[in-house]
Amino acid sequence: MKALAWYTVIFSILIIIAFILFLAGVMDEPPFTNSEAIAWAVLTVPQIILGIMVLRNRD
Repeated sequence: MKALAWYTVIFSILIIIAFILFLAGVMDEPPFTNSEAIAWAVLTVPQIILGIMVLRNRD
């Protein structure tokens, strides 16, 4: 479960970083619309929070 939590946190953070780089003009335009990119970035925040909660849980 910890491996899945690490994967979720790292993947979600990379998605948000890529979105920020796209908005800053560093990356080329992705093959999806801006509204899809915003929705994806917003929906990954709970994944990061839940992943961190799992990683902090010491069973």
